[in-house]
Amino acid sequence: MQPRPVLAVSGWKLQLSGFAQIDAVAWSQASQDQLSPTTGEPLNQTRLLVRRARLRADATRGAWGATVEFDGNTVQGAANARLLATNVQWTLGETNAVPLLRVTAGLMRTPFGAEVPTADRDKVVLESPTVSRALFPGFYDAGIMANGGWRQMRWSFAVMNGSPVGDAQFRGRDPSQSVDVVANVGADVSIEPQLRFVGGVSVLQGRGFSPGTPPTKDTLQWVDGNNDGIVQTTELQVIPGGPGSPSATFARRALGLNFAVHWCLCRLGEGSAFAEVTIAQNLDRSVEYADPVTAGRTLREVGGYVGVVQNLGSIMMVGARYDRYQPDRDRNGVLGANRVLVNPTYTTWSMLVAARISGLRFTAQYDHERNPLGRSDDGSVTSRADDRLTVRAQAGF
Repeated sequence: MQPRPVLAVSGWKLQLSGFAQIDAVAWSQASQDQLSPTTGEPLNQTRLLVRRARLRADATRGAWGATVEFDGNTVQGAANARLLATNVQWTLGETNAVPLLRVTAGLMRTPFGAEVPTADRDKVVLESPTVSRALFPGFYDAGIMANGGWRQMRWSFAVMNGSPVGDAQFRGRDPSQSVDVVANVGADVSIEPQLRFVGGVSVLQGRGFSPGTPPTKDTLQWVDGNNDGIVQTTELQVIPGGPGSPSATFARRALGLNFAVHWCLCRLGEGSAFAEVTIAQNLDRSVEYADPVTAGRTLREVGGYVGVVQNLGSIMMVGARYDRYQPDRDRNGVLGANRVLVNPTYTTWSMLVAARISGLRFTAQYDHERNPLGRSDDGSVTSRADDRLTVRAQAGF
């Protein structure tokens, strides 16, 4: 990547950057020329959309710095623009472009694992794995973070609100006084110029929020049993009210391991293999929202991914990734007269080919996706197919 130009403004050094990702969903197995009967939204998925359009400004003056980043997209149809990230930083020394200590406060990416902190413009696979989108929806949260490195060691420690911007229930607004504590310790080791290992361990400890239920009054219900349209006393039923339940908090936690190896084959080009696994309790905030108070038990999540990418010369690149996510490892179902484990599982195989031409990157990716949201003809739970072919053009500065 070419170095970005730096402007001097009132003693500050200002650096602007940005990128745009334009997606064409060429084919989708789940696409229908219909509207959703519950939401009224179109079910068609084959379309052209602006997936991300980002503009970022980084300003530094001595040890102080500030970042502001905006995002625009048409994912929901109408053009949408929002503040994506903003923070202030204080940095103490740097070695090999890694700060000895940097303290950041504001809206930032949660420093958990490898996938969540990585910038979207640098990701080879078009979208993040299901486990990352479920546990850290939107990836950004408000908080304070200290991070740094020394020689091969890397570390970060953060205190976050605990309600990411993509939280399906609270949309980034923290509903409780508690915070999430996130820590990551890792290493970046180069054995020789052509071989490099990166790995780390991440932990999260915090508390979630269950909103409870309001009290209800007794209500009267009429069921026209004989379909004559006339109210009869035998067709009236009293539905008793309830006292409601107060809001409550619950413990949630996660442990993650990530590892990657990068190599350079002189004639072929650079490549890498990577993997990450996360086990968690009561942390899903997007795919299947975790509320152990309502469920009456702890909800255990587990997920991960493994992949490989390889450059073919200076232009072409190929890659593949498999990701798997279980939002509730202990869910029961009924089979005949017996209760059995259901273990809902989301899986996706992603295969891609990309080309880099004059600063542009073109990617074609096929996703072979299966999720547990389908129903068979007899009404039982079954896997639902959701394969799709996406083509993306990305340009940036």
